[in-house]
Amino acid sequence: MLSRRSFMMALAATFLVGARGQIDEYQLKARFLCNFARYVEWPSESFKTPNDPIVICILGSDPFGGALDQALNGKEVEGRPFLVRPLSSIPPDLHCHILFVPSSERKRFRSIAGSLEGSAILTIGEIQGFPTDGGVINFRLEDGRVRFEINLDAAGRKHLRISSRLLGLAQAVMK
Repeated sequence: MLSRRSFMMALAATFLVGARGQIDEYQLKARFLCNFARYVEWPSESFKTPNDPIVICILGSDPFGGALDQALNGKEVEGRPFLVRPLSSIPPDLHCHILFVPSSERKRFRSIAGSLEGSAILTIGEIQGFPTDGGVINFRLEDGRVRFEINLDAAGRKHLRISSRLLGLAQAVMK
């Protein structure tokens, strides 16, 4: 597990997006996704075995390119590897631990958010108003930097426990 200092350094890497010689926005968001998994606790029934992967689903078109696969390459959380699964739609038997909703999928997320209530799926978006639509973590660009906000109430409804370390690093925590 990353130490608080390492995580802070990763977050301090909220480099200016698009600045020359700086990290790409989606490379940074990919790193965040990996780190978020370290600071979220899913209910035990979310995994069948101790070695089950943490499944990250991407709804719609994948904005990461190869950045997410690169960020997750060889990484594990408590012995669990990562598995990335693209989704063109949300099946009734959705099996994801993390669902990333890109900005292009805002309308679709609003229509499916209710069906995800009570599921132990960490929803992460990059859409203005995402937390008020039921999303748990939302990325936003502010002054050319990637920041995030957390909807603690939505996390609770999804039976997810978010570490106080992560909550302390969020730009905003909504209850």
